[in-house]
Amino acid sequence: MLIAKIENGQVVDVADYQSMFPQTSFPPSGPDNEWMVENGCMFVNVFLPYDSNTEKIVPATPYIDMINPTQWVYTVQVEPLTPEEIAQREETARQANKAQAESLLSATDWTCTVDINNPEYSNPYLGNQNEFLAYRSAVRKIAVNPPVVVDLWPVLPVETWVDVPAN
Repeated sequence: MLIAKIENGQVVDVADYQSMFPQTSFPPSGPDNEWMVENGCMFVNVFLPYDSNTEKIVPATPYIDMINPTQWVYTVQVEPLTPEEIAQREETARQANKAQAESLLSATDWTCTVDINNPEYSNPYLGNQNEFLAYRSAVRKIAVNPPVVVDLWPVLPVETWVDVPAN
């Protein structure tokens, strides 16, 4: 657990509490609030809430949040993504969706063989090949023109096998 030593309202050091106070015996949970106040320390927070679609967390010189005073020192800050970073994230998402769609198509290639739904060649035969063709068509639209976000992936049909009665 990181803590910060505070002097005159300024952060002067940030380190693990055990290395900062090697001669002090702490409980397994680390220092408590009372100990922190008595020793001029504050807990360190290395995270802030942010919108990963438009913002990023970047390292910062340790600071005390003066707008929302708490018992925390922060070592990060939130910055907006640049237009280039947003474009890169969107392209990465598009490529991931394309790869997923291509994988789904590959996994169902077998449903497109000519004999799989023909009782003259296959027994049993795939009785719902048209459902698979519709599914593959919807998936192919994603593969050909991948969006940044796929709101709802097409649902893979359940195979329906039909037996040809013996004569």
